[in-house]
Amino acid sequence: MLLVLFFVVIAAACFAMDLPSLKGKFKRRELVVSSVFWIGGMAATVCTLLKIQIPSPLLLIMIIYKPFNDIVSLLI
Repeated sequence: MLLVLFFVVIAAACFAMDLPSLKGKFKRRELVVSSVFWIGGMAATVCTLLKIQIPSPLLLIMIIYKPFNDIVSLLI
């Protein structure tokens, strides 16, 4: 648990160092995208450190596109 806390503190410090370059009137989109990637990366790393099993994102893509693929294969 101490390792997770250490990681979160370091990641927050790195994000805080990136934040001033993303502040500005026209950089709101870049700030949002950067925040989403930082949060996603931190969540994935914390899950890895805590040994939490997460299903592959490829399974979600397969679940979404399988019905579409079946429809197209029936039409051909």
